[in-house]
Amino acid sequence: MTNISIIGTTDIHGFTLEKNSGIFALPSIRRDYDAPILIDNGDYLIGSPESTYMNNECDISPLVSLANEIGYDVMIPGNHDFDYGIDFLKKQVTHFTGKYLCANLFDLDDQPIFDPYTIIERQGLKIGIIGVITKAMPQITRYELIKDLKFVDVIETLSYWVPIVKQQSDIVIVCYHGGIERNMETGTLTQYDTGEDQTYKIINEIKGIDGLICGHQHRLNSGICQNTVFVQPGYKGEHVGILEFDLRNKKIVNKNSYILSTNKYLKNKKNDIIDCQLYNNWLQTQFLETDLIEYLSNRIENSQVELRLDGNKYIDLLQGFSQPYTLSMYHLSSDELKKLNVTVSNCKEDYKIVTNSNSLFPDYRLEENFVYNIFDEFIRYDSREIK
Repeated sequence: MTNISIIGTTDIHGFTLEKNSGIFALPSIRRDYDAPILIDNGDYLIGSPESTYMNNECDISPLVSLANEIGYDVMIPGNHDFDYGIDFLKKQVTHFTGKYLCANLFDLDDQPIFDPYTIIERQGLKIGIIGVITKAMPQITRYELIKDLKFVDVIETLSYWVPIVKQQSDIVIVCYHGGIERNMETGTLTQYDTGEDQTYKIINEIKGIDGLICGHQHRLNSGICQNTVFVQPGYKGEHVGILEFDLRNKKIVNKNSYILSTNKYLKNKKNDIIDCQLYNNWLQTQFLETDLIEYLSNRIENSQVELRLDGNKYIDLLQGFSQPYTLSMYHLSSDELKKLNVTVSNCKEDYKIVTNSNSLFPDYRLEENFVYNIFDEFIRYDSREIK
């Protein structure tokens, strides 16, 4: 009997300074398994204040060196890994010593950007790993960041690649940066079916997948569906997902999946990938409020911006836009705004007001919430890296 273990992380988002930054638990966790394969399922490089600091101050993010030091075998991109554009991502990937995969990403000439799959050998067995990202990238990522890219349908992509990889492998693993759209036991829809999350559909329509890692939604899930074991390991590295396979004569006789908390492994956490004093000094950088208003007005057109911040330093910017909904849009009449003592910029009957405060305007006028990474985007705007 031979045992193969897969350790999966997802949506790390560059978190390295919090007490529960579980990425530093991975070396200890690996020692509890026999020659495991370590995979990151996307959104590794971008999405935290410290990652913003690293990406703006360093040519190559220290997170890449950390991934190499930990020993990731495979990584795939998440939607936020494109937030600095494809050239940034490709530059980081050239310094990663493992395999970086994405089978459904192409340039406008239909040339693949990254390898679609890899075969890793462990204990005399071949494990085929395919990487894919949600097909909804045009819906959730700014056009100018992905205008030179094509994101092909995930089902179409896996229908092509899984049989090819299956012929070469004893185990087939799919790494999918997308979430779960249905109850995995009953098949009942749990959200609007926008195509952004398709884990249930992948497992039920694509035959030959032995294990699947998903993510994107920052949720915890594990189980088995249609004889495919799956894990969704949460957020920030607070948990990892484990896929285990027992094989006899290269045939799978047992498989299992579960979620493992990283908390108990963090007693001797090592975190020296950035200088904390320099990082804290950077947070004291001042900005002009007029630049922030200009950025937000361009980001959400045909709206008036009303903000509440405690100051004009990066630290105030960070604390002034809470997660997940960093901005909200309220649609009010001019009479309502007068009663609220809000000055409007021109004479109209009604206005769309964008704000970071949910206490300025009545809830019954809330029209839309936004999950934009304001901190990261504005700092790049402030340095004129984006328009």
